[in-house]
Amino acid sequence: MSKSWRDLRVGDRIRIVRLPTGWERPGYHVPPATRRLYRLLIDRHRPVRVYEIDQSGLPWIHCRFQKRGGSWEHHFLAVNDDSWVPGRAAKYNV
Repeated sequence: MSKSWRDLRVGDRIRIVRLPTGWERPGYHVPPATRRLYRLLIDRHRPVRVYEIDQSGLPWIHCRFQKRGGSWEHHFLAVNDDSWVPGRAAKYNV
């Protein structure tokens, strides 16, 4: 990855392409819901926009997935890891 998450700005498009490095270290806990969200974003192959930079400088994305029955499932995720590539990158450039 050529760009750091610290360089992201509101409106930037990114694609989540892998689980963050370090998640598989012994003793490192990630909530199952967070792992599920990363898997959904990876499998979707679509970019999302950074919608906010918080007071700590963390870039946040908002995404939604349609559930059976037509309702929407909304998620918010801070992106401060190496799981992403710029949104316009080729689908298989990971």
